[in-house]
Formats: sequence, structure tokens, C-alpha cells
Amino acid sequence: MKERLDQLYTEFNFERFKQVDPCGAVYQLMDHTDLQLDIEIGALLVAMISWGSRKVIVPTAIHMLRDEMKWHPADFVMNGKFEESYKDAKNECVYRTLNVPTFKAVCRNLQQQLNGYPTMESRLEGLTTKETIAEICEWLAPAKIGTMDKSACKRVCMFVRWMTRENLPDLNIWKRRDQRDLYAVMDVHVCALTRHILTNKRPTWKACEELTDIFRSWDADDPLKYDIALMRMADNG
Repeated sequence: MKERLDQLYTEFNFERFKQVDPCGAVYQLMDHTDLQLDIEIGALLVAMISWGSRKVIVPTAIHMLRDEMKWHPADFVMNGKFEESYKDAKNECVYRTLNVPTFKAVCRNLQQQLNGYPTMESRLEGLTTKETIAEICEWLAPAKIGTMDKSACKRVCMFVRWMTRENLPDLNIWKRRDQRDLYAVMDVHVCALTRHILTNKRPTWKACEELTDIFRSWDADDPLKYDIALMRMADNG
């Protein structure tokens, strides 16, 4: 399997990928702001809604960043502008099961947690990557994205990968973190593709850790490149 994934990674086309992946919405955000807290908050909220069909996720993310946040997520969250957002949302729906009151509750959590910090990176400084993932899961708790005792924390692991990893399609915003410490982005699709090499057959945190250890044994310097390769494998059926 390693050889197949290595091949898929070498064939990775970033320009094509960002047209269809939620990270592309974050790259659009970066065309409008270079403020780190803008990028961090925007990317986190995009990651939060990244489940289901990417054909629906991406336009939903663009609407959130462009129309609701005016391309300035830090101002939107830290100055409480989220309280007046999504006034025209049909049935108070932001995306799928995420409703407007829950979205605002998440924004209030972020406002409280980030108050007094210039960046999210500085707020999380000193925490290990695993501790960082657990902490962010608590911030997003109203949205019920899962915690390590019940899930693989897929969307938060993906966000931390976006922020940390040095190679495309990731952003490498957090310069003081080590990409060797990242955790696999584990969901039902990844679990299905890798179950023949896993002892844990369900998308749990134990399965995430097990797959991460395998990735690290394959490439200690850039283990999460195999996340990208697995996405390509999933896209290829």
C-alpha cells in the first residue's frame, strides 16, 4: 500500500485539488487578508463544516467567509459581529445539522478563548499536538464535532494539518510546530481504505493513532503526506 500511496502523492496536482477541496476556500481568504488570526479563525470554521459532499462544503465555506464575514473572520468573531450573522438563513441552517444558534455559540467560545491573544498559535503555545487537538475540540464543542473518547477528531486534525504542514496543499502558518507530530485525518472513508493494515477497524482515536504510527514509519519527516495520497485514492474510487 505504501508504494501505491507514494505514487499517488507524487502525482498530486495542487491547482486542481484546491478547486474542489475545502482548503481552497481558505486560499481564497488569503487573497483578501494576511492577518494570521483571520486565517486561523477562518480555516478553523471552514474545517468545522467540512463533512459531507465537498461540492456543497466549498460554496458554503465561501458564503461564510465572503458574505457573512466579509473576508475578515477575526473582526467577525472578536468584535461580536457573528451575533448579527445568517439573518437570511433558511430554517436557521448554516450547513446540514449546524444551525445558526450553534454556530454563534461556537463563535462566542472562540471569542472568549482567544481574547487577549494576537494569534491562535500564541494561545496554544506550549501544548503538544495531541493537547492542541483536544483543546480545539472543546472550543468547537457546541457543534458536536467529537472528542477523543468518542471520535477520531477528523476535522480538527485536518485543521491542525492545514496550519502546520510545510508542503502543499497545507498552509504552514504555524511555524513553531513540527509536521512530524501531526495526526492522521481519520474518517469512515479513510478507515475503509486502510482497514486491512489496522487493528482498530472503526474510525476512533485509537485508529487515528494507529494509522499515524504507520504513516510515521513510512516517512518520519512528512507522515501526513499520506493523508493527501489517501484523498486521491478515495477520489479515484
